[in-house]
Amino acid sequence: MRSLGMVSLLGLLVWGGCSTKSAMVRTSGSEPTSASASAAESGENAPLTGLSKHPMEEMVARPMVVAKTEPSDGKAREAAAHQLAEIYFAFDRWNLSDEGKKNLTESAAMLKQHPGAKLEIDGYCDERGSREYNLVLGEKRAQETARYLTALGITNPVHVSSFGKERPVCIEHDEACYWKNRRAHLVVHEGQ
Repeated sequence: MRSLGMVSLLGLLVWGGCSTKSAMVRTSGSEPTSASASAAESGENAPLTGLSKHPMEEMVARPMVVAKTEPSDGKAREAAAHQLAEIYFAFDRWNLSDEGKKNLTESAAMLKQHPGAKLEIDGYCDERGSREYNLVLGEKRAQETARYLTALGITNPVHVSSFGKERPVCIEHDEACYWKNRRAHLVVHEGQ
């Protein structure tokens, strides 16, 4: 029984594979030309028409894209390009040092000249301590930096975030490296 099924399946495959079929191709609903119709009826292979033998002649030109920019305030662009000083903190502290206050005073003077610029303050920590603790400590450092800038009179929109110990600047295991990672990083974005 099983061999009868195999023989019939094999016979169907051989019989179906040997049959010839003629096909007609139509594009966009048009009728085939007489040469292609007669070739399709006779089973001959007619040469393709409408194609070039040189692929370079068939390349489609890409459309030119032109970007339009809005005229913007040069001061805002200058503010966005200005690098603000990093604010460093003591171990396990979020209060500002005298040097940090001096750097923030200079940054506030620049920010007052560009009130449309947006300020992002990111708080960071060194690798010591748990992930959760360092995220909270980094947030407190960023908030203290924002609070001090607000006390100096800046009116710029401020966004505060914390990365804790997730993005270290230095990966050495000594106090000089830890000091570089305990910081608040200020980024100025061009305002709308």
